[in-house]
Amino acid sequence: MPRQLSSSQPIQVDIRKFVSASQKNITRVNNKLDDYLANPDVKRIHDLRTAIRRLEVCCNTLPRAIREKGRVNNYVNKSKEVFRINSQIRDIDVITDLIKQNNAVHSNSNRNRGDPAKFDNRRILKLKEAKIAARGLRKLSIPKIDEYKLSSSKLTKRYNKLLHKFSKRIQLNLPLVLIDANNVSELHEMRKDCKKLRYLLELVPHDNLSGNILSKLEVELQNMQDLLGAIHDCDAAVYFLKRQTKLQRRDEIIEGVIQERKKRYHDFIVHCKSDTEGSHARSFLVHVPGVLVTFNTKKS
Repeated sequence: MPRQLSSSQPIQVDIRKFVSASQKNITRVNNKLDDYLANPDVKRIHDLRTAIRRLEVCCNTLPRAIREKGRVNNYVNKSKEVFRINSQIRDIDVITDLIKQNNAVHSNSNRNRGDPAKFDNRRILKLKEAKIAARGLRKLSIPKIDEYKLSSSKLTKRYNKLLHKFSKRIQLNLPLVLIDANNVSELHEMRKDCKKLRYLLELVPHDNLSGNILSKLEVELQNMQDLLGAIHDCDAAVYFLKRQTKLQRRDEIIEGVIQERKKRYHDFIVHCKSDTEGSHARSFLVHVPGVLVTFNTKKS
């Protein structure tokens, strides 16, 4: 049986350190926004989306009066719009890459190959829309989180409530995705929860916890997020391609993506069932007030 964290106390949130981390997340979005507007390539789209996700998780921890009103709320909502459009651009990039991979595999075929050019045109239009939204965000004043408006007890309560929420959902979804590769929705939700939980853990120091297990858990959540993200890319591509009735070799391309998805899902299963440091970190997952949330993919 895995060891358990001995403390039953919630993770305490230091207001000063939390505000510092929050402002860092806001500044990161602003900086990545400048890089994006200068050159919205694949890497800078990724960096901006990641910065916005961190900001969203961070601000969701704030008291309702702050997160649902005022400058912080306006900045986060506008950031979400930028994120949404750039997510569509990223999906186009993923689909284009998958089509190119499929074309390379069938390069000796006499049949017409799928042409990603039509997706390039769609990307250009989406990028114009994304730049407009990004410039709108850039015009907003950078919000400032006032330390004096925060209560340590309320912030700690809210923080641990979210830890419990995301860790519990991961615990519930993991058995479902391990037994059935077709649980697409659960795979997608677990990927998002892994990401949100990791970003939450980054907000507060936890060196005092048993064996620094939560730091190891952050690494494991990143690994799971990457593996689940690779699966989700294939699912998003299949969903999109099925609607492209005029695409040459559509069914063949879809079948190629499905086969790639099977490989990626297999990698995820192997990872979850392997006896690694990550598996030990997952056995703890996280200790939150009133509940020890654990999951172990191996039989005791």
